[in-house]
Amino acid sequence: MNFVTLDFALFFLAVLCVFSLVGRSFKGHRYLLLGFNIAFYACAGVRFLPLLFFVAFVNWLCARLTNSQPLRKHGFRRCVITIAAAVQIFLLAFYKYYEFFILNTEKLLSLAGVRCSLIGLLPDTDILLPVGLSFYIFQGLSYAVDRYRDTGLKALGYADVLTFVSFFPTVLAGPIMRSSQFFPQFAEDPAPADPEYKKLEKACINRDIAEGFTYILSGLFKKVVLASYLSEHIVRDVFQSPEFYSSETVLIAMYAYAMQIFCDFSGYTDLAMGIGRLMGIQVPQNFKAPYLAASLQDFWHRWHISLSTWLRDYLYISLGGNRSGNKYCNLFVTMTLGGLWHGAHLRFLIWGMAHGAGLVVCHMWKSVWKKLPLLSLSEKLGNNKAAAALYTFFCWFLTFHTVCVLWLFFRADDTASALAMLQKILEFTAEGDGYSLLVPAAVLVTMFMQKFGAYGFDGLAFVLEKAWLPVKIVIISLFAAVILKLGPDGVLPFIYFQF
Repeated sequence: MNFVTLDFALFFLAVLCVFSLVGRSFKGHRYLLLGFNIAFYACAGVRFLPLLFFVAFVNWLCARLTNSQPLRKHGFRRCVITIAAAVQIFLLAFYKYYEFFILNTEKLLSLAGVRCSLIGLLPDTDILLPVGLSFYIFQGLSYAVDRYRDTGLKALGYADVLTFVSFFPTVLAGPIMRSSQFFPQFAEDPAPADPEYKKLEKACINRDIAEGFTYILSGLFKKVVLASYLSEHIVRDVFQSPEFYSSETVLIAMYAYAMQIFCDFSGYTDLAMGIGRLMGIQVPQNFKAPYLAASLQDFWHRWHISLSTWLRDYLYISLGGNRSGNKYCNLFVTMTLGGLWHGAHLRFLIWGMAHGAGLVVCHMWKSVWKKLPLLSLSEKLGNNKAAAALYTFFCWFLTFHTVCVLWLFFRADDTASALAMLQKILEFTAEGDGYSLLVPAAVLVTMFMQKFGAYGFDGLAFVLEKAWLPVKIVIISLFAAVILKLGPDGVLPFIYFQF
């Protein structure tokens, strides 16, 4: 069920009505949420509900066994968490990469003289791939691993784990929440009858409503207006047939896709955060102006934060992190696997390996920088603001274009198409079709939002918080009407739904 549809609007309206009737201090709040989670996922893919229940069960059982006092033997606990992780990684690998393995098996058999078509025996990939599989497996694994690492954390009931894993604002495309972020937000005890507490609670609800609708409007603008426009008016056509366009147009299309994927994914995150806030649940931020980063390391602190921190905490550290082995090798392997997580294609492998190599270079450069002589370049730059600003701009320029070039491999149909686009850009030819002037304008608007968008967000949230209820309704309705008017008739699915 797409967030940007009338069906979801009606569904969420029903959710809000029920939650407003029972109140946030209702002790059974999370179990009502569980019912809505299951209903939402059933609408998105009812045939895969048993898989969702199974993933929740595996992580619930794993946490129970590793938390059990009589069974807290080191070897047993490690065995349990290994089996739980292996089962879920197998599920992920099967559903996401089965076609890759089968096609390569066919090639190996053909080399041996055996001609057969194995892929024709299986259902279509789009039908077989469960919606949100990667995200709820990662979310469930984080719950189990946290309780394996810290036995002081309480193992929760199955219904609670299922509620966490299936949380409907994040189940399809994240952000990947942690149990430490999710469960403390639910009331364990009845709310006090103190008038001051009631007043404070009302103020919190009012602020959540204001910020919730601001996040929703922000997400709608990014997805419906900017991402849809860029996809429709340049990205789709140029990536499909770059040979028909000039070098400048292909270059603009590269920038446009970088902005499209940001607006698409961060727009989804804004919607998830807004939906959560209206229910009284804070969903963590997933993007912090990533295209303003001055290094790849900084970029990954700003882009898809929940995935990058998940890979750091549960893969990089498990490989040894900075403590054992070669930290550069661990970092490279982590990013390579992060690339393959997106799909079994060479272009994703190249994308992940290139980011891994870039991060290794960044870490090495920082180590070298610290060993420079006392009168180092950093000190010289610190005494010269113009030189420092120029150096910062150079770092940003290099980082931004590295990220944009690597997006070519992420978006193109195959590696050859990505290389063809890169070659077309470097030819500097003016022959071919051009582009609408609104395209670079949309690119600049997206960059402007990353630099100054926080001010607009805070201003609108403040107005909605302080305004009288009828005025709030008018403001929200006006913004929503303008966004829907500027957007196309139909809105494409979110990009990260396919992962």
